[in-house]
Amino acid sequence: RTLANFGVERNQEFDMNEEFGAASIEGGEMEGTIELVSRPGGGVGYKEFALKNPYMGFADFRATITPESGKGWTVSPAEGSLMQREETQFTVRFRPEFIGVSEGYLIIETEDFKKVWKLVGSTG
Repeated sequence: RTLANFGVERNQEFDMNEEFGAASIEGGEMEGTIELVSRPGGGVGYKEFALKNPYMGFADFRATITPESGKGWTVSPAEGSLMQREETQFTVRFRPEFIGVSEGYLIIETEDFKKVWKLVGSTG
């Protein structure tokens, strides 16, 4: 399947939520912290980064923000295929809905690994 916005193709057609279950940092490998600053009411802070499949070949992935994370966080693409030889570009965005600090977690997972980043967003 091709995701229209990014052209990232999945290899197999299955329900990612059924396959991986609810998004949880449990069992994940902490990769670091992504800190973004933005102003409420229209400002967007963002971070772009690339990721390769650390194992041979390719693997379908799901990228998600944990449900208990503060509002205003998004990640794209949300699913697709990670290649061993080619980087997949990810973008994390923070659009605050209130003044203050918002925290949460980003999870990128395949059948073989689960990588986790702590998210910290602030308005100043």
